[in-house]
Formats: sequence, structure tokens, C-alpha cells
Amino acid sequence: MVAILTVGAVTGGWIVAANCGNGTPTANVTAPGGDPTTEAQFVRYLESQKIPSDAAAGIVGNLEQENTLNPVGTPGAEGMAQWNESWWAGVSGWISAHGQTPNSAGGQLMYLAAVVTTGVSGDQAPAGDARLHAAMFSATSPQQAALVWMDGYEQCSGAGPPGSTSFVAGSLCEAPNRENYAAQALQAAGGAAGSGSTVFVSAQSGGSCNASYPVTGTGSIAGYTNPFEKATGISWERTDQGVDAAMNAGSPIVAFAPSKVKMIIDFYAGEPAIVMQITAGPFAGKWWYMSEQIQPTVSTGQTVNAGQTIATYAPSGTGIETGWWDPNGGVTLAMATTGYTEGDATISGADFRYLLQKLGANPGTGFGMSAGTTLGNTYYPTSNPGR
Repeated sequence: MVAILTVGAVTGGWIVAANCGNGTPTANVTAPGGDPTTEAQFVRYLESQKIPSDAAAGIVGNLEQENTLNPVGTPGAEGMAQWNESWWAGVSGWISAHGQTPNSAGGQLMYLAAVVTTGVSGDQAPAGDARLHAAMFSATSPQQAALVWMDGYEQCSGAGPPGSTSFVAGSLCEAPNRENYAAQALQAAGGAAGSGSTVFVSAQSGGSCNASYPVTGTGSIAGYTNPFEKATGISWERTDQGVDAAMNAGSPIVAFAPSKVKMIIDFYAGEPAIVMQITAGPFAGKWWYMSEQIQPTVSTGQTVNAGQTIATYAPSGTGIETGWWDPNGGVTLAMATTGYTEGDATISGADFRYLLQKLGANPGTGFGMSAGTTLGNTYYPTSNPGR
């Protein structure tokens, strides 16, 4: 995985730009109906408090980075936002005064909603003034909102000044994580931001948002299909740690097998990878990924069927790479088993190319397109692909 080091590498990047619903928030600042536990529930609650979708996701992205949404912290690092002791005294007192339990996600979210909408922090932090409200409400992507909240409220080590979206690359603030988590949170809630404007995307079938297609692949593995069956203008490229390809922008990319989305991460050059585990069929239990020049249309925890759209091909980027994933190492199978030098062909990459061939994708051999030792058909497994 490659860390994102600049704001520009992320903001306005891989988020889905599809109009499939309306995310206009409603209602006043009120307590949650229950105690939320998921990113999606966090975002939806904050939206219900008249906080825009991007801003809500930006806050949640920070909470994910601070304490993985856990409302119980430790002395000196209390709650989801890791408040210090003096700050926590005021936070917990406000939460209790409003009928909520301080060490609950609901109580802490209610407090944060009040911070961004009414400035209840007062002089406790630079976040508690009109600047934070204005900056959060004018954010045009969840990543931008994440950086605004990081600088204006969290003020972690490496953050920029309040009101900015700057940060120190590689610092303890881990700003890229906050951006990625914010994008993930908005997708989990069914929302996404296009470049320059906020668009709320439903998780309903239709258009490119979450469309499903019949499993009609020409390959020979029952119940599986060619993930690029609906792509147009496809151009097959090298075999490296996976299989590389390019195609027309907007082309739907589908799951080749029934799968559960385990995570969406920063993979390369600020571009994402959707990491999935196969849930049925001959490869049940195996992990695979689709990465780089894609706009994901799924969210973490979502289960998809073979033939269901998981992404579309982005207008710009470094092309697609897809292959096998190692869940234990948290890297591609090529990196986990043999190590990997950029551009080198790998056995697991060739193995996945053979799988695509079996699914009717006709990806060719990739011969001559990789640095180092190239892998032609003689290196492909002759029995069970993906073993």
C-alpha cells in the first residue's frame, strides 16, 4: 500500500460521481434514537442534525482514525475524539446535562453535532467558533472536510492551522488515513461526492451505482463471471503482482464471484483498492482485489453477487490492477509470498490472468509487458486457477 502524501492526491479523486438520490439533511440537533455503532449510522445521524453529507463523513473519518469509533477511551485520551482530561471534563459535563451517557457513541455524537452547528466548545478549542462551521459547511468532498476537522478541531501532531487543509506529510496525524476513512464512511452511508459538488448516492440498483448483470461469462467456472464483461474499449496490459488493463471511462466493473467487501484502501498513487473475500463457489474463502483507476460503487461490509457492479473505470489514473490478496499480510498475494519489485511479473499475477482467461475475459498472455522475468502461458497453472 502506498500512503498519500499530498492533499491534492486525494481530494476530488476516486469518489463516485453518480446522482442516485438526495442527501439533504433535515431536523434539529437532537439525541440519536439509539446508540449508533457503524460508520453509516454515524454519518446518517450527523446528517439528520443539518450537517452536510461531506462534513458528516469528514468528522466520522477523524473519529475512525482517533479511536476506531470506540466511545470508551483512556485517561488523557477519552472517547472517540481522544479528548484530553480538561477538555473531556467539559465534554462529559455537556453530554450528561443533555440526558446522555458520556461514554456512549450517541452522547458524543450529539455533542459533536452541537460543536459544528452551534459552537458549544467555546474557548476550549479553535473549533468552537464560526470558522469551523463555515469551513465544514463549504467542504466539497469528504476528504476536504476530514482535513478541515483535523486542523480545526483535533489539532493532532502534524495538523495545519485552523481553517486550512494543510498537514505535515508522514506525521503522527496520519492525515491520509482520515481522508480515506471519511470517503469510506460516506460510501458506507450510501453517499458519494463528485468533484466540486456534493452528491448523495443511494445503494439501490440502477445506473452505474450498484447495477447487476446476468452471470453470462463465457468461462467454465459455474456461478462466476468475467469482471470486465461490461467494459468497453478494453486493452490488456502487463502481468505484475496482478493483471493490468485499461478501458473506456465509465465502464462498469463487476464482481467475478459472490464476495463480501472487506475494506477499501489507499493502494497506489492516491487510488483505491476494493479488497473482497469470495463467499461461495469453488474459490469460497479466497481474497481478491480490484484497484487503481476505479470509482468504487460499494462500501465496506457490503455483500455483492457475481455480476454486480463494484466500480466504474475512472476518467484518469494509472489503469486497473486486479489479482489475489493475502488477508494475513494485508498486501497482495505476490508481495506476501515472493516479495515484489515494481514492474516484475509474479506467479500469482499469472495465476489470476489464467483465471480471467477461464472466465472468458481473453486477457492474452501479458508476455513481454513486464520487467524482469516475464510469464507466458507456460507459467500458468494447468489445473485449478487461484489455488
